Amino acid sequence: MIEINLPTSVEKHFWQIVLDDYSGDVLAAMEVLLRLYDQHGWKERLHDDVESIRSEVRRKGGVSSNDINSAIEKYRKGQHSTGG
Repeated sequence: MIEINLPTSVEKHFWQIVLDDYSGDVLAAMEVLLRLYDQHGWKERLHDDVESIRSEVRRKGGVSSNDINSAIEKYRKGQHSTGG
C-alpha cells in the first residue's frame, strides 16, 4: 500500500471528497486524481522549468535586449518558414 503524508487539513478535505463524491471508493478518487494530473501536471512542470530558467538567467546577470531581439527575429523567421 502506498502511503502519502498530507497536511491534516488537506487529508480531511480529501477524505470528505472521497466520502461525498465517490461513495467512499478511494481507488476511484485516486484514479480521477491521476487522470487530472496527466491532463494538468505539465503546467506545474512547465512553471518549475520557467522558474529554473529565470533563476539561471538572473544568476548569469540577465539577458541583453540584443539577445531578446535576436531570439524574436529567429522565432519569427522560423514561423514564416514552417507556414505557422
